[in-house]
Amino acid sequence: RNSELEKVDIGVDPMSKEERTAIHTIAKRFELRSETITNEAKEKVIRIEKNTGKKGKGDIVRGERGRSKQEKFLHFSLYKENFSTGECISCMARGARTKDRFFSFAGTKDKRGRTLQRV
Repeated sequence: RNSELEKVDIGVDPMSKEERTAIHTIAKRFELRSETITNEAKEKVIRIEKNTGKKGKGDIVRGERGRSKQEKFLHFSLYKENFSTGECISCMARGARTKDRFFSFAGTKDKRGRTLQRV
């Protein structure tokens, strides 16, 4: 039969924290929902379920690149003197070890002036 399991409980009473963390990590890698609960028999278990996309108790709705919708963007004001916007963005991207295309801004400002710009 091709029946799919809705949920699986794994008994974790004798396991260490590292072993339980490994189970949660594997479940996350397969895009499954996992949580540690105490079942009716008063045993500690990890319950693994299919991720339905619905927000459950304690769940965070994830957006792009694994971040929650609230954590998706960082807004800040960039103050610069004698630098173009592109030079500043490239410098910050290098320092953050990321690509400058992950930064966005509207227009460029005067290179020789003292300017404040939202990024």
